[in-house]
Amino acid sequence: MAQASGGQVKPYGTAIADALSDPKTSLDKLTALRDSGHRLLKEQGDLPGALKKLEAEIARRGKK
Repeated sequence: MAQASGGQVKPYGTAIADALSDPKTSLDKLTALRDSGHRLLKEQGDLPGALKKLEAEIARRGKK
């Protein structure tokens, strides 16, 4: 994943947008970002579904 100065990791969308906005970004870096993004997405599984379940549980517990 792309990193900002100081070792902090940029949000992935920001790292991609920054790379795309810089015409000097190498094809190798773009390819690496793409590959890392696909790996991250695969590792996350069904993040939208998990968040939906989390929201439902928060709402359920909040009614008590």
